[in-house]
Amino acid sequence: MKFIHILTISGIAILLCIIAVSGSMVIPLSDTGKEHSQAPEYSPAIDENYNLERIDFIHYAKPTGSPGKPAKSPTCYKLMGVSWKSLPVSYVINTTNGGGLTESFVGTAMTTGAETWDGQTSKELFSNSVAIDNNARYGIQDFKNVIAFGTEDADGNPLPENVIAVTSVWWNPRGRQIVEFDMVFNNKWSWGDAGEEGYVMDVQNIATHEMGHAVGLADIYTTTCSAVTMFGYSEEGEISKRTLEQPDIIGLQQMYGA
Repeated sequence: MKFIHILTISGIAILLCIIAVSGSMVIPLSDTGKEHSQAPEYSPAIDENYNLERIDFIHYAKPTGSPGKPAKSPTCYKLMGVSWKSLPVSYVINTTNGGGLTESFVGTAMTTGAETWDGQTSKELFSNSVAIDNNARYGIQDFKNVIAFGTEDADGNPLPENVIAVTSVWWNPRGRQIVEFDMVFNNKWSWGDAGEEGYVMDVQNIATHEMGHAVGLADIYTTTCSAVTMFGYSEEGEISKRTLEQPDIIGLQQMYGA
């Protein structure tokens, strides 16, 4: 995997509200946000009358008891109804973290999560050339896909203790096309390689799940679907989300082909 260091790219912060009672929510981009965000020509997916909306997927720590809701005949995948129209998608990683994880480890775990989805469709979803930018920020709508660690949302509010990660997806209702995703991994958790270290939050495990949101899949909370990668809860020591289950693959291929 090729990593490229790039200069800092700053943007204008878009409000991100983390709602603890819901796994996701849609937030329209305000007129002010549209006025100050990057010009439409920065992305070929946006026309001069663009009107973006944002949906935030909140990945929770698995609660005690039996989370989720039962279903008699579960589908075990859920499409957002939006997808990328221009592929492959490039992204940058801010590898700065509070646990002393190396740049190489973080970069490899994140890109392996992305390639897990790439391997199940004939489309090249993610670019093979990934940039490392340790000044990149989560939550700025600038048509730059950013993955970072942090303890706050874009509005400076602390992420709740039970939130593992958040993926924000901006999309254009005209054509229902994704134009950007950002991810933040909550630094309040102890991150690492659960396959080697045991009781830590596994970076690759969570990255694979979050990359599912980046390509257009929503969370699943049905208890009988708890084995799928897009199940909305995780816990320390878990590595089962590193690989995809058949429902994850079916959902992906409905959007991008086999």
